Amino acid sequence: MIDYLKKRLPTGWTEKTYTKDKLIIDEYEKASTLYYVVSGITCVEILNEGQRYISSFIFPNDFFGLDSFSTFKKKSHSIRVISTEATIFSIPKELLLNTLNEEPTYYELLLKNFADILQRHYGYFDFLHLPTTERVKNALTYLSDRIGNLTPDEHLALPSFITQETLAKFCRTSQSRVSISLSELEKTGWLLKKKVPITIKYSLKQN
Repeated sequence: MIDYLKKRLPTGWTEKTYTKDKLIIDEYEKASTLYYVVSGITCVEILNEGQRYISSFIFPNDFFGLDSFSTFKKKSHSIRVISTEATIFSIPKELLLNTLNEEPTYYELLLKNFADILQRHYGYFDFLHLPTTERVKNALTYLSDRIGNLTPDEHLALPSFITQETLAKFCRTSQSRVSISLSELEKTGWLLKKKVPITIKYSLKQN
């Protein structure tokens, strides 16, 4: 779909590379643009009781800026780059819709992506009731399934930007508690390496 838009529209869209920690959308800034992650990882940040948490991750081939379709005038989250860099394609919502009207089959692809993103977001809240160590384990499993890199020993290593601080924000706990949980998982043999790159024993992960 992105290739179609680029060919169909010589202007009106942008593709920009952002560096780590850059905000793509500010908190409370309601988007009028739809974004697509070409490469890199971003996250949705929310402020809750004075603490900044990660409510979800946005992976390559994901869209964001879905609030541009809502009737709410404001939002309470921001989008931040967490990988070393991220390349983002963006297009004004109205231009996107007008162009897709000429090729409506792409609507199904767009809606599927929206549904997948929302499903992942809802699934995140399913693990908040778990004990911290189980929460951390679930988070590591979730991330390794999507962005884990197979090592020469056939284990799964997470990218170096997945740190204890990142896990703490996602699991809604303290960094010190994440460190304790990682040590516990390392003792059980489920976790091979607790320091970045955090590495999971792949064969044990399957069980």
